[in-house]
Amino acid sequence: MASEDNSAQIGQRLEYDGYYAVIKFIGEIEASKGIWYGVEWDDAERGKHSGNHKGVQYFQCSIPNSGSFVRPKRVNLGCSFVTALKERYGTVEDTNNDSMYVTGANNQLTKVEIIGADKIGELQSQLDKLDIVGLREMMINCAGTDGEITSISPNLISVDISRNLFNSWKAVADITVQLRNLKTLNVSSNRLSLPMDPESLRSAFQNLTQLFINDLNVAWDYIDSASVMWPNLKELHVCQNNITEISNVSVRNFSRLELLNLEKNQISEWNDILKLSALPRLKSLILNENRIRKIDMKRDENDEEFFSNLTSLSLYRNLIDEWDPVNSLNELPGLTELRFKFNPVIEQISDPRQSLIARLKSIKAVNGSSISSKERMDAEMTYMKDHAPEFYQSGGHQEVEEINCTAEFLMRHPRFLELVKEYGPPTDPKFMIINKSLKDRLIRVNIVCPGRSEIKPVVKKLPGSITVLKLKSLFRRLFNADITTMKLTYCDRPDCPEIRMSDNLREMSFYSIENDNTIYVRWK
Repeated sequence: MASEDNSAQIGQRLEYDGYYAVIKFIGEIEASKGIWYGVEWDDAERGKHSGNHKGVQYFQCSIPNSGSFVRPKRVNLGCSFVTALKERYGTVEDTNNDSMYVTGANNQLTKVEIIGADKIGELQSQLDKLDIVGLREMMINCAGTDGEITSISPNLISVDISRNLFNSWKAVADITVQLRNLKTLNVSSNRLSLPMDPESLRSAFQNLTQLFINDLNVAWDYIDSASVMWPNLKELHVCQNNITEISNVSVRNFSRLELLNLEKNQISEWNDILKLSALPRLKSLILNENRIRKIDMKRDENDEEFFSNLTSLSLYRNLIDEWDPVNSLNELPGLTELRFKFNPVIEQISDPRQSLIARLKSIKAVNGSSISSKERMDAEMTYMKDHAPEFYQSGGHQEVEEINCTAEFLMRHPRFLELVKEYGPPTDPKFMIINKSLKDRLIRVNIVCPGRSEIKPVVKKLPGSITVLKLKSLFRRLFNADITTMKLTYCDRPDCPEIRMSDNLREMSFYSIENDNTIYVRWK
């Protein structure tokens, strides 16, 4: 979109060959005729210097070597919101001529009719009926004439003006103050200065409930200072900024906030995150792609619970490399949903989902997938089995009354005694004949396919060293069935719950399957 006005001011933003910058200098420079703009680029790699030329410092850059000089002729200084709105959603010209011409095989022009062209133009031209508009990268820098937005599009409830040429919250407020029904606003990828008194713009954002301020290149102090402008905000997205710490949280300003998205920042200390626990209505916290390594939920006896209303926590792509931080999440009694992919700790085991379920009592969904009661039972029993050797080496016992586990073990596995109470102690490894003879000798097992009456039960002798994946391949050939949806469970007695054989790389001997045990084959 071409500029409406070629007059520039210091601090104004511009677009140049698809790149965005702020004007820091206007005037002549040494050994060159004519006017130049000294600019600092949003993309610092675009810059060539720090505002100096031939030994003269013309302007300063906030990031070293992010500056350049450009000629005014090639810059775009932007347009008004109203101009952009009309360009994108305005009347389609010549809609009364509902036809067009196409070139035929003999280069003859043939007239064809466009069905409904008049209706398309009519819909697009009804700006007063628009409720959602997307004006990203339309080079907007101001509202336009006072009251004009109200007169042509008073019913807007959602506006996207991300990646435009705004340079202040005042310029944004000049738009939103005219939109009394506005609920959702996206001003991401702009560079917005705060007014001396942010509260003076409060009325312009009075009804806003959802705000996107991603990629503003700001720290948390800026967000906290600006929060007084948004009294009724329920959802705030501040992704991809320069937030490294959270020094202060104005609880009063965020009193209605239910979702906070801090994805793609540089937060490393969990103590900073704990400052957000004072937000009374916070239900969902997104911390993906930060630098969090530890989670510490220790509190004094008289302290209030952390995040008393938090139900959803997302920690994708952080630096958590131990299970202790995961165990700490049990201190969030209301937590029902956890997203935890791509952390180093989950690379240590074959089934991280199973371990997360077993370690966290209250969660009902992991990585977007809900947990059934049967999956939870399987996960918890497998977890106990996997850690049985450590349990018995640390004071565990077959008799519950005799259990006297070390503090170190209980710190690593804080739910273990709770699971013992639920399921009983796991089998003591010293009574399990897991050795070469068990792995190599043939074990007689019953193979049953519940719900498939056409498949008769089968008895097979199998080596203990056979893997679950090879078992599935055997059953595929045996029953001529699909292996991709096959699920295996086993039990050693009819009155015992079935245990999932979910790890394809485990050997059958791992599950302590013995003669006359039963393996159940099902398909999802």
